Amino acid sequence: MSMQLRLPRPAVRSRLKRAGPIAAALLAVLVLVPSASSGTYTDPAGDSGTAGDITSVTVAGDKGTGQLIFRITGTNIASSATNPLFLDIDSDANPFSGNISDNGSDYLFYVDGDSYFFVHWNGATWVETPDLSVHVSGGTSQILISVNRSELGNASVFNFYSWTVDVSDKASDNAPNDGAYNYSLDANGPQINSVDVQTTPSAGPKAGKRFVIVPTGLKLPPDGRTTTTAILPESYSCTAKLGAKQLTGSGTGGCTIAVPKKKARGKKLTVQLTVVYEGTTKVVPLTFKVR
Repeated sequence: MSMQLRLPRPAVRSRLKRAGPIAAALLAVLVLVPSASSGTYTDPAGDSGTAGDITSVTVAGDKGTGQLIFRITGTNIASSATNPLFLDIDSDANPFSGNISDNGSDYLFYVDGDSYFFVHWNGATWVETPDLSVHVSGGTSQILISVNRSELGNASVFNFYSWTVDVSDKASDNAPNDGAYNYSLDANGPQINSVDVQTTPSAGPKAGKRFVIVPTGLKLPPDGRTTTTAILPESYSCTAKLGAKQLTGSGTGGCTIAVPKKKARGKKLTVQLTVVYEGTTKVVPLTFKVR
């Protein structure tokens, strides 16, 4: 898929700043300020062949200024013009617009051993775009790309993925391996639209019985994935109340709730389900009537 891209050959490429003090300092500031958002996305190591091996991407964003920083880490990444690194951004989080053959990407960064360029999709091909806010720095184990969202269609929710390629033998590494990651400034990581939940018993809580709640899937914006595997949270937890009385759960995340036998029937059981995924924490309120 990514190997099919028709990339421009800019007359002037910007120099890659190897030391990267400006971007590194900006990243540190973004992590510390209250308005900063961050999401952490991982990719398996050792799956790149002779291409650079991406192992993680961290995105930090400042809602006040709109500045975004992508920190891409791995081994032998962006080492040369024959082993470059790419960052593709779908600024409207819609894989069916933009460059459809490239997960709907609207903007693209290319980084090699000495330089970088920044392009956008004009509906037919990739063309150069101004990079007034762009700063790229790093080495073969970490690349920092800083850009203002005003240069990405003013996006606050977007999909993205990073990839490498060894031009000599066409080996490559995509992060993620399928589809794209999602990032939202407001969500501090991926935007979780909703959470699918399974309960046992399925009919709801019953007086004197255990009631179990399990998240079975997270609903994120479409990302062009070709698999139908459910997206599961990395962890989850529950707090529960029967009327005004706090209940203590057990099992995974405290989501197995022992419903009292006496004076419980007909009362309202309220549960706060908290899921964690790629830097985002989302709280889902659930309400049940005890049978």
